[in-house]
Amino acid sequence: MQIKTQKKYKNLFFDLDRTLWDFQTNSEQTLCELIDKYLAKEKIEFDVFLKIYYSINEDLWLKYRKGEITKEYLRTMRFSKTFSKLGIRMSEEICINISDDYIKESPLKTGVFQGTYETLDYLKGKGYRLFLITNGFIEVQVKKIKQSKLEPYFERMFTSDEAGYQKPDKRIFEHALKTSNSKKSESIMIGDDLETDIAGANSFGMDSVFFNPEGDAHTSKVTYEIAKLENLKQFL
Repeated sequence: MQIKTQKKYKNLFFDLDRTLWDFQTNSEQTLCELIDKYLAKEKIEFDVFLKIYYSINEDLWLKYRKGEITKEYLRTMRFSKTFSKLGIRMSEEICINISDDYIKESPLKTGVFQGTYETLDYLKGKGYRLFLITNGFIEVQVKKIKQSKLEPYFERMFTSDEAGYQKPDKRIFEHALKTSNSKKSESIMIGDDLETDIAGANSFGMDSVFFNPEGDAHTSKVTYEIAKLENLKQFL
């Protein structure tokens, strides 16, 4: 069914990780390679490792968004805490090396969600201005968009490092719109995270598109909801 928008949007602000760039696939490929490199003798069950790593990483990211820890602490301790939970003793030096390798190798992966390039080609062809707003570290996100050939589609990428605020803080949205000379009434945020992307846009008074490929149930207020990126063509 076609969805017709009553508003004329001009400026589209995309999240990057898990919206365009396939973070989970790219990250898991890198983690598997690093375990083979550093822990081949430990006979780690990868599924068990991932479950523990995801839990610890999510908790540390939450603390980082609240300003409770530094990004350096997050980068190293997510591995140190994971190995500790698995009962594996790893030196601080090895944990730092694994962290450095992950930061170096993961952004070089090029997996994106199905329909990414076709949808961006369509939107550019329709004359929309495209931007990125991401909480990721700037040096990492720049590599991602270059390697995956996403960079040419976007006028600019706004990062939390640069803005000094992280989604869902409405000030990062305000910074992005002001810097890009975009009107709120003509702009929309497209992202996969209800807390950071959607709630952040809502608090700023900006329309939103919730990218929900798994069809997760929720009660959040969203302007539009899509299961595939191609669905954007129905109202943009």
